[in-house]
Amino acid sequence: MAEDEVVRDFKKQLSRGSSHLGRLAVLATEAAGSQPLRSTSFPDLRGELLFPELGRAGDIAQPGGFRREHILRLAPNPAAEQPLLSTLLDPRLLRYFSKTELESETSTVLEPPGASDLSTVLVILKSTVGGTLIIIPGAFSTTGLLLAPLVLLFVGGVEIYCMVLLVKCVRSLGRGSYGEIAHRSIGAAGMWAVDLSILLSQIGFVCSEMLYVAKNCAGAISAYGVESPWFSETSILLLQLLVAIPMSWIQKLKYFQVSNIIANTTVLLALAILLGYSFSGLVTEGPGVGLQSVGPDWMIFAGNVVFSFECINFVIPMYDAHEKKETFAPILAYTLLAVCALFIIFGGVNYAFYGIETRPFVTLNLPSNSRVGKIIPFAFALASLFNVPLFLFPAAIYLESQFFNGPASCARTWKINGMRTILILICTFIAFLGKDKIGAFIAFIGSFCCVPLAFIFPVICHAKICQPSRQMLAVNGAVLLLGLVLFVYTSFSAIKELSKIG
Repeated sequence: MAEDEVVRDFKKQLSRGSSHLGRLAVLATEAAGSQPLRSTSFPDLRGELLFPELGRAGDIAQPGGFRREHILRLAPNPAAEQPLLSTLLDPRLLRYFSKTELESETSTVLEPPGASDLSTVLVILKSTVGGTLIIIPGAFSTTGLLLAPLVLLFVGGVEIYCMVLLVKCVRSLGRGSYGEIAHRSIGAAGMWAVDLSILLSQIGFVCSEMLYVAKNCAGAISAYGVESPWFSETSILLLQLLVAIPMSWIQKLKYFQVSNIIANTTVLLALAILLGYSFSGLVTEGPGVGLQSVGPDWMIFAGNVVFSFECINFVIPMYDAHEKKETFAPILAYTLLAVCALFIIFGGVNYAFYGIETRPFVTLNLPSNSRVGKIIPFAFALASLFNVPLFLFPAAIYLESQFFNGPASCARTWKINGMRTILILICTFIAFLGKDKIGAFIAFIGSFCCVPLAFIFPVICHAKICQPSRQMLAVNGAVLLLGLVLFVYTSFSAIKELSKIG
C-alpha cells in the first residue's frame, strides 16, 4: 500500500528541518543576541508546501480537500519521474566532503530529489562499470580462471555488506554525510580520516585515468606502425597535460556534461565490442593456451576488486535522493551483484580467449592490423582523458574550501587554477611511477586509499551507532579484520611489486 501523503509530507519536512537546524540556530542566536534559542522538536508543517497544487497537510480537512488529495494520489508522481539528466555526470562526483559547500547548481546535480528506482540503478552501474574493466582480464591471468571469480565475489560481497551497514547508520541518525557519521561515532579524527581517504582515493582515480590514456594511446599509435619517442608512454603522459590542465580549471559541473556523455557512451560501446570480439573468437577458435586455474597474485587482485567497486561514497547521497527508502538497500545489493557477474563474465571470457598472452590492458590484445585494434584503444584514451579533470573536481573543491575561503575575485580564481595545475602535475608524477606495474599500482590505490572507506569505517560506525547484536558484532569483527589485512598486507604486497625492476 502506498504511503499516505500526509505522512510523507511530515517525514520530508522533518528531514529538511533537521538538515538546516544548525544554520537556523546560528541565525537566530545572532538575531536575539545572547538570548538562548529553544530547540525545535517538530517541523513547522505550516511552512514549505510539499505539493503546491494541493496545499498543506491540514488543507485536506477543508471542503474539497479529500477530493483534491485523491486526484493527486492518482496523478503521476513528479519525483518518481525524475529526469535522468542528473545522472549524466559521473557518479564518482557524489563523493562530496562533509565540510564542503558546493555551488547551488552542484548540489542540485549531486542530490536530485525523489530519484526513481531506475535512476538509482543507472547511477550505480555507471559508478562501477567503466574503463577499469579493461584491466580485469589481465588480473584474471595472474590470479587464475577459477580463483579470480571467487575472490571477486567474496570481496565484492563484503563491500556490499558494508554499504548496507552504512545505510543502517543513516537510518538510525536520520541523515548525515559519511564524514558526519564518522564524526558521530569516532569523533573529529573519524571525520578527518574519512575526508583524507576520499581525497586520496580521488587522486588515485585521476592517476589511473592518466595511465589509461598513456597506455591505450601508445598502443594505438604502435598499431599504426609509428615508432617515435614523442609517442612513448612517458611522452603521452606529458602531452595530455595540454588538455587536462585547462579542463581542470573548469569550476562549474554543468560544463562537464557533454564531455562526460561522450566518455560514458564511448566506454560502454568499446566494452561491448571487446566482449563480443572475445566471445566470438572463443566460439570459433577455442580457448587460448596457458590457462591457469589458480595463480599467485590473488592478494593483488583483491586490491583491484576494491578499487573497481569503490562506490561507497555515493551510497549516502543516493539514499537521500532515493524516493522509496525501503527499496534502496535491495536495489543496491542486487545491482552490485549483477556488476560482479559482469566483471566475472568480461574477465573470464577475455582471459579464456587470449590465455597466457592476455595483456594488462585487454584493449592492446586486439589485432594491430584490424580496425578495432586501431580504434578501440584510441576511444578508451579519449574517454579517460575527459575523465581526468572530472575525477579531480571533488578533491579540488574540498581543498579550495580549506585554503581559499573568501569572496570571489580574479586573484582567488588564479590561485585556484594554480592549485589545480599542481594537483594535475602531482598526479602525472605518481602515474609515471606506476606505469610499468599497472596491476600493482591499481591494487595499492584500492588497498591503501579505498579499503578504509569500504571496510573499516562502516563497521566501526555501525558498531557505535546501531548497537548491533553479539552475532552481528562477531561478523563485523571478521569484516574489520579482513579490512585490516587488506589495508596492511595488500598494500605491502603492491609496494613490493612496484619496487621490482623490469
